[in-house]
Amino acid sequence: MATQTYPITTTGDPDETRDIEALLREVVPDPDAWMAAVNPNLGGRTPASFIGHPDEPILRDLLRAVKHGFVS
Repeated sequence: MATQTYPITTTGDPDETRDIEALLREVVPDPDAWMAAVNPNLGGRTPASFIGHPDEPILRDLLRAVKHGFVS
């Protein structure tokens, strides 16, 4: 299956350029467990599989949503 990438868009939100690991530690109670768990909001992939991958903006968007009340 081909990997689909998404263009990075900017909205002026400082979390767009913030260190993703710092954002993760701020919004997820158990970052290590969350990163290793398959997540249906990420197409059944683990969040860790997005780090350093062209799809990393998808993970960042999910973390930003969690920060603002979305349950992951």
